[in-house]
Order: sequence, then C-alpha cells, then structure tokens
Amino acid sequence: MPEFGFARSLAWVRDGSALLRGAVVGLSAQAVHTPSPLPGWTRAHVLTHLARNADALANLLTWARTGVETPMYPDPAVRLDDIERGARRPATDVVKDVLSADDRLLNALDALPAAAWQATVRSALGRTIPASEVPWMRTRELWVHAVDLATDAPGDFDAFPPDLVDALLTDACATVGGKEGCPVLVLRPADRDRSWLLSGPEQLAEEVRGPAAALCAWLLGRDTASARKVSSSTSVSLPKWL
Repeated sequence: MPEFGFARSLAWVRDGSALLRGAVVGLSAQAVHTPSPLPGWTRAHVLTHLARNADALANLLTWARTGVETPMYPDPAVRLDDIERGARRPATDVVKDVLSADDRLLNALDALPAAAWQATVRSALGRTIPASEVPWMRTRELWVHAVDLATDAPGDFDAFPPDLVDALLTDACATVGGKEGCPVLVLRPADRDRSWLLSGPEQLAEEVRGPAAALCAWLLGRDTASARKVSSSTSVSLPKWL
C-alpha cells in the first residue's frame, strides 16, 4: 500500500463517496443501463460492483471488530453472476442499492474501534492485510469507477487530488510491474519532480511521458481522453491492472 497516511485514506473515501453520489444523482433510468467504457459493462454493472464491493469491505471490518472470520465474498465463484443479475434490475433499484451499501460501509468505518484497525484480515485475493488497508481499497474503487461511469464528474483523472494520483501511480506500478510480460518502463510526468519505475532497472527502461493524471489513467487501463493521448505517444502494451 502506498505511503500517504491513514487519515488521508479515510478522507479520500469520504470525498470519493461524495463524488459517486454526485455522479449518479442526475442519471436517468436509460442512462443507468447505457454502456460504460468498461467492455461488456453498463453503468448498472459498475454501480452494482461498487455496491457489492462496499458490502465486501464491510465484511472485513466486521472481521476486524469481532475476530470472527468474515470473508469479503461468501462465494467468490458467483461474484460476477451476482453483478450480472444486479445490473438487470430497474435503475432506481440499482442506484438505491449502491447508495445504501456505501452508507453501510461509511457507518462501519466510523464505528470501528481504534484498536481494531490493526487486526489482520484477508483480501479477496488471499492477501493477509491489516484492517487499516480497507479505506485505501475503497478509495481505489470509488475514484476509478467514478470515471468509468462516464459522467461529467469527475470526467478524467485530472480532477483527482494530486496526492491521490501519486498514490494510485505507486500502487499500480507495483501491481502492473509485477505481472508477467510487463515491459521495463519509467513514467516521467512533466508536472512532478519524480518518476515511477515498472518492472526492472531504470537504465533498461523505456520512457513514457505525459501529465501525471494522464499517465495514471493509461496505467490503470482506462479509456479516457488523457489516457488515449498517452497511448498514442507510445507503442508499449501493458498487462491489465486488476
């Protein structure tokens, strides 16, 4: 997990929640069932995924609070089926579900005793983590999928706080850079005084330039205007982020 401070990750969750609400409040029933930029997914798929992710992370907080093992997903094998079924519901049900689930998670974050943040839980990928990583996990989901809703808010990654862009770059470089077939790259944002390295020694790396937010959108595989500009400037092909 990138180093940015626990309090900052909690603030990002609350700001991301507000961003989500602003993105869905004006969506018509037709718009909810319109295709999103994610292949094969409508906005209803994205919203249902966010709802189930909120419930899954609330399960980890229950685990941390009670000490009783409570996996993120009771049956991971049917997780995608649950999203498919949920996405076919009426638009009002989809929106109500995601907002209610987000409320439940925010309440669980507020109610968790301070000592429980250090309790050990397990992610859906089987990774052992402290409960204090849950806010960062939700931050990624809220902000990145808010872009995937393809509304005016936030629109693209340049609307993100700069320190969140940096944290996402650090996180994604570790994830993408660790995957088989990842090229050796160094990302050099024109608007930062640092660079990010993927997959190998910098002396062997191919350089990719652009604004930090654009590089972040590209690295995370998003189909945004800024990501397309980066993609058009390089022949590099990246492994999928998540």
